[in-house]
Amino acid sequence: MKRPSPPYPMWFAYLFAILPMVTWWASGLFDLDEGFYGAVTAEMLRRGDFITPYYNGSPWFEKPILLYWLATPFMKIFGIWIGPRIPSVLCTIALYVLCSKFAKRHLGEWQARHVVYCLGSSLLILILGRLMMTDAALNLALTGAFLSFWNHLNPAADEKRPTSNVLLTAFFLGIGVLAKGPVALLLFAPIAALTYYQNPELRPKFFKGFLPALLVLIATISTWYVPCYLANGQDFVQKFLIDQNLKRFTGGDAAHSLGLAGLPFYIPILLIAVIPWGLTEARRIWQSKSATPLNRYLFTWAATIFLFFTVSSAKLPHYILPVIAPLAILAANSLATKEKSNARNPQVVVGVAILLLFLISGLQTSYYVQSGQAEAHTIALRHPEIDTVFRLSRQEKELATGTTNLQETSLPSLIMVLNKSVAESDDPKTLKPNSVIFTRTGRVKPEWEWTILENGRNYEVWRTKP
Repeated sequence: MKRPSPPYPMWFAYLFAILPMVTWWASGLFDLDEGFYGAVTAEMLRRGDFITPYYNGSPWFEKPILLYWLATPFMKIFGIWIGPRIPSVLCTIALYVLCSKFAKRHLGEWQARHVVYCLGSSLLILILGRLMMTDAALNLALTGAFLSFWNHLNPAADEKRPTSNVLLTAFFLGIGVLAKGPVALLLFAPIAALTYYQNPELRPKFFKGFLPALLVLIATISTWYVPCYLANGQDFVQKFLIDQNLKRFTGGDAAHSLGLAGLPFYIPILLIAVIPWGLTEARRIWQSKSATPLNRYLFTWAATIFLFFTVSSAKLPHYILPVIAPLAILAANSLATKEKSNARNPQVVVGVAILLLFLISGLQTSYYVQSGQAEAHTIALRHPEIDTVFRLSRQEKELATGTTNLQETSLPSLIMVLNKSVAESDDPKTLKPNSVIFTRTGRVKPEWEWTILENGRNYEVWRTKP
């Protein structure tokens, strides 16, 4: 018997998933990562140089170009309070659309709606979708690559140009390399190899269109890597390809390395990320992981990325974001087979969306205020003459308070708010006369005889002696 269609349209599912993100502007950017990305994008707009990223007057190769390219038009049009996070919001919405269309094509209409509910209730998806980070764009690119690759292996019967799927896979992989570097290729390769091994019946289609796809991949990557290398030479190779990519995976990133103690790091993060659907459907997902070639593919995708970052030396919570999409599709297929599901009740769906909206917006705003960043940005707006930041990061005892407060960062977002390069100093002897100094409270000594311009709760503005 044919199953009845869902009682409400697809746009209702999208509305549920989008609603918790609509207040992405509830706060200014957070430091450190968002602050750096915002400052780099602002400087890119000032310089008119859209190839070499700069931070505070110096080349900055911690991340590739994609986020800056995406953010520049929105920051230009909407400013620094609304514009910076729009690319992540749009990438997350595009993720919903890609996954729902894939689920509808291969599984059914109910699964298409359920996958949007699953993605739209994942805290990891929602939080990173509201931040100016590279992860939402990378996640969209990787998900697009994996989904189009499966479409390449399993083209629809009425599809006129099935080879276009592998070209799309190559394009998405190239976008992933522009988003966060070669890690996109490192994640795709083992999953493709395992799929080839697990599904002998699909092997004849693996290499169809390989050469054109390779050309598309190279062309996409070359839009930035080639001109940036020509502009910066060996400095680009060393600082970006070696320091920021190779060394991070092999253990060179000491700040984010946990050693053997970090092996279980992602287990609690994944459990939180898939609440509530992942926990209720975990047993059914595990039981169905080999039921069909598609299930094997989705499970291999999720497990491989999870293991990749588990054995990687550098660890941050958001690294496993690409694990959520395949798990959401598996969970959606499981949920769609149930006779009863809360996702079919419009009142429950709307209530969950509103709850997530208030929860995430409240946490975002409260952290922005209590961390002192709201105060810092307000002071910077009142004192555009600030030309030097002084002892902002955590200091040794002889230089300042000697505290270990993790919120005592260099505040790169301050440079975005000031919209100019500033001097950075920890030594008062290096400061120029009549400099306007932004610093934390308690880090200026009375014997220096500077003039106080503003005395806030966490920050102060001073003018040095003439």
